[in-house]
Amino acid sequence: MLLPVSQVASLVNSLNLTWIDKVYLNTIPKDDLDNTTSTVMLLQETDSSPAYLANNTFKGLAMGVEIQIFYKVHLEDDFNPLEAEIGLMKVLKDSGWLIVSSQHHTTDPDTNQVTKTIYVTKNEMI
Repeated sequence: MLLPVSQVASLVNSLNLTWIDKVYLNTIPKDDLDNTTSTVMLLQETDSSPAYLANNTFKGLAMGVEIQIFYKVHLEDDFNPLEAEIGLMKVLKDSGWLIVSSQHHTTDPDTNQVTKTIYVTKNEMI
């Protein structure tokens, strides 16, 4: 079984989304921290707990992933981030992920980038 962040990364990469330039797992490399010309997605694990408890054991895992999107500063005029995020959340849902929370957009005070955070979870049998 792949790590939860690897599962989400694999799904996102398979979609070939033109609005996401890079997908990182766990951390953004130091040389890309100040990059404001690319839209970057950061995936971090939030849960990996036993699930489906029965007969003093567990039969599955509850997996959680935090999805952070850092939009490039100069977005195309015809690009609508909200529509893109809704499309992404629909694909995640159709792939068995539950959208736990979709946080409001914020602006990073250092880079001036609009950011978005989405939390997803999935229970999987082992």
